[in-house]
Amino acid sequence: MDKLKSLQTFRYKEDKEIEKSVEERKVSSTVSRPSSSTSNRISKPSPKKKKVVKNPTESASIKSKIEENYPIDVYKDVQPSLTENQILLFIGYNPGVESSLQQHHYAHFSNLFWKLFNQSKTFLRVLQRIDENYIEKNIENDELLQSLVKDGITYLKPVHDYDIIKYKVGFTDLVLRCTRTAQELTLIEKLQNVPRLLSEFNRSNCKFLVFIGKGIWEIIVKFMMNELGIKKFKLSKNTFVWGFQQELHEKTSLEEVRIYNLILKKLQLKVPNHSRIYVFPNTSGLVASLSYDEKLALWTDLAADIMPSPKT
Repeated sequence: MDKLKSLQTFRYKEDKEIEKSVEERKVSSTVSRPSSSTSNRISKPSPKKKKVVKNPTESASIKSKIEENYPIDVYKDVQPSLTENQILLFIGYNPGVESSLQQHHYAHFSNLFWKLFNQSKTFLRVLQRIDENYIEKNIENDELLQSLVKDGITYLKPVHDYDIIKYKVGFTDLVLRCTRTAQELTLIEKLQNVPRLLSEFNRSNCKFLVFIGKGIWEIIVKFMMNELGIKKFKLSKNTFVWGFQQELHEKTSLEEVRIYNLILKKLQLKVPNHSRIYVFPNTSGLVASLSYDEKLALWTDLAADIMPSPKT
């Protein structure tokens, strides 16, 4: 109908000429002036539209939008890296496409995780916590360690994430399923994965739990709120600080501070009692809520907590 309606807007002179010719020749005594619908059937077809050459950039943009909506079931989950009596465990939100393709944590070239990990000397502090002289005692017979540590500087990369579990450093995610963005995960899916995460904390008996991204911490808080029957609470400047999470004793008269302390106590009951919990900014290159130096300061504090720097 839309096509017919469109065609009805065109009237050609030939219509009238055809009508006149038909009437003069008296082909049929019943022939009358064609109706609009009949007229459309015998009128000249509308001129063919010129082929539009698409801009290559525009075509690429369209292709990108199609790919964004295309299912990514082909991408594999990135599995956790856990061991017993673990010293350090990093918890991410969920694997991105690049991490899934490479099957390594924080694998995108723009992610600052490994740069911060190396520059803060966190790995060196972990080794010192195992044994103050760990490097000196083991480097001669440990080829992996030889490639990771040189002259007091570490050179860890995404490909080393599963290797360094031998040094009590591991990785996991709130959700193991790969997505292009964290927004593709539903709140229900995220909350359903918290018990699995808590079981990993206990199974590994980890001493230092580091959440990479405030968004993950918000899900943990939400889960504990549900456990406590708390209906309304939101992290704010009065309750949330980056880095080590501990009960707040300042501003204790504030109701939100009291609630946050209850949440922290509830969480502490669900993890090993010696576990220390940290929340760091997301290390993605797209997140710029804090400067690099501010992020590095948090990582350096963590390294110092793991093992104070040896006196010189």
